[in-house]
Amino acid sequence: MRSPREIFAYATLSFFLVFVLSYGVTDSLLQTHLVKTKDVWDSIKVVGGNKGPAIPDFSRYEHLDTLSAKDFPSNDPTKRIIITGDIHGMMEPFEKLLKGLKYNPNHDILVHVGDILAKGPHQGSLAVLKYMAANNITGVRGNHDQKVIEWRGWHGWISSLPGGRNWLERLHGHWNDAQSSDDDINVRYWVENERSSSPRADKKWWKLIPEGWVLFSDHYLIAKDMSESEFQYLLGLPLRLYVPSAHVFIVHAGMLPSDPRFPYTDKERQPLARVPTLPDGGPSHLSGPDKGDDEDLDSNMNVSGKKGSGRTIEVLRNMQEIELMTHVSQNQDPWVALNMRSIMNGEISKGSKEGEPWSKKWKREMGRCVGYYHELEAGEAKGILDEGAGTSTRKHKHKQHELPCYPSTVIYGHAAARGLDLKRWSIGLDSGCVYQRKLSALIIGGRRNSIKRADNEENDEADDADDEDPETLNNKNHGASFPFGDQGRANIFSVGCP
Repeated sequence: MRSPREIFAYATLSFFLVFVLSYGVTDSLLQTHLVKTKDVWDSIKVVGGNKGPAIPDFSRYEHLDTLSAKDFPSNDPTKRIIITGDIHGMMEPFEKLLKGLKYNPNHDILVHVGDILAKGPHQGSLAVLKYMAANNITGVRGNHDQKVIEWRGWHGWISSLPGGRNWLERLHGHWNDAQSSDDDINVRYWVENERSSSPRADKKWWKLIPEGWVLFSDHYLIAKDMSESEFQYLLGLPLRLYVPSAHVFIVHAGMLPSDPRFPYTDKERQPLARVPTLPDGGPSHLSGPDKGDDEDLDSNMNVSGKKGSGRTIEVLRNMQEIELMTHVSQNQDPWVALNMRSIMNGEISKGSKEGEPWSKKWKREMGRCVGYYHELEAGEAKGILDEGAGTSTRKHKHKQHELPCYPSTVIYGHAAARGLDLKRWSIGLDSGCVYQRKLSALIIGGRRNSIKRADNEENDEADDADDEDPETLNNKNHGASFPFGDQGRANIFSVGCP
C-alpha cells in the first residue's frame, strides 16, 4: 500500500501532466515539464534502513528525460539517428562501428542504450567513457553504469570521513602487492580474506561497504579512475528517454505495457485499456474543427476525420504513454528499468532462460491497439472528439481483446543471451560484443546507401529486403530495412567483436 506522501506525489504529477498536455503541447513545453517529473519521482524515493552505521543512498537516479523532434529527427531524410547496443568498454569495435557508418556528428545523432562500461577491458571502458563524456552523447544508464556511479559515490563518501582515505590507501597498497605476486588473483576471494584478517581498528570500515559490493571489482576501479567530468556525465544519464513526437521509449532493460499481475484489459489498472480523459473546459480545438495546420497532423498521425482530430490524438497518445511510465507500478521501479529480462508468474525476473521475454508481452499488447474510434463512438471518452474524428487505420482483428490505444516503440539493450531481438514495436540491440560476437546499431532516417557495409555476410542482400518484417531479420540480413514507428523505416548495422 502506498504512503500518503507517494499518493500526493503521483496525484500532483498526474494533474500537472493533464493540464500541460491539454492546453496545446509543443515539443519544448512537453520536454520542459517532463524533465521536472524527476523531482516528483525523487520525492517518493524510499531508502531502506541499514543495521549499524547509516550508509547513504548512492543511486542518484535520473528517472526520465525527453527528446524533442529536433533532438530525435526520425522523419528528417537529411539526418540519421544511430542508436548503439551495449558497448561494455569494447572501444575498438565501437570505433569500427562509427567508421563503418561514416558517422558525422554534424549530421548524425548518436545515442546509446546503456552499459557502455565494465565487463570488457578496463582501459577500454575508460576510453569509451571519455568519448561519450567529451561529446556529451545522449543515452541511458545501464545496470553496470549504475554500479560505477554508486561506487564513485561511496568512494567519495568514505574518503570524506576522518581516517577513511588513509584506510583506502592502505588497502590499495595491499591489493597492489597481491597483484604483483599473482596476476590471476581472484578479487572476491582476496577481498573476503582481507576483510576477515583485518585489524580490529579496520573492522568499522569494512562494515561501511554495502552488502554484495566487491572492492577492486571492475566497477570500483572504473569509478576510482574516471574524471569528475566523466562522473557528472554518468550522473546526467536518465533511466529512460521518452520521445513524444516519435512515440518512442529508450531504456536499458525494458518496459511493460501493463501490470502482469492483472488482466491487460482491466480499465481500472491498465493505461492501455482506457482512453485518457481530458479535463472539462479545455480548449475548443481539442473537440472540434480548428483553424491552422491540424490537417497535416492528421496525416502524420495516420488518422482521418475532422480538423483538430490529429492534434487531439497526439495529445491523448502522449498522455497514455506518460501513464505507462507513471501508472504501471513496475515501470516506476529503477531495478526493472536496469535489470528486467523476463516475466514469470506475474513477477519480473532478470533471468533470460525462464519465463516469457517482456518484449513478447509488449508486442502482443501493442498489436491489440486499434485506436480510439470505438471507445469514442461508444461514448466512453466524453468530449474528446466529434463522431468519426479518430478513426484508426488498423483493421480490428481482435474485437474481444482490442485495446483503445496506439502502439509505441521501445528500444533497449541488456539481453545479450537473446542476441539481436527485432520485433514490430520493440528493438533489442545487445548482440553480445563483450562475448566476442557483434556490436550492433539501429539506424533511423538518412540515406541507407551511404553506409559502408562492414559485415558483408549479413548485409549483402539488404537492398532486396526493404519490406522485411523485423523478426525475420533476427538471424539473417541485419542490413535490411524494416518498419519503424508509425510510418518510418530503420535498419541494423553490425560489426564483429574479436
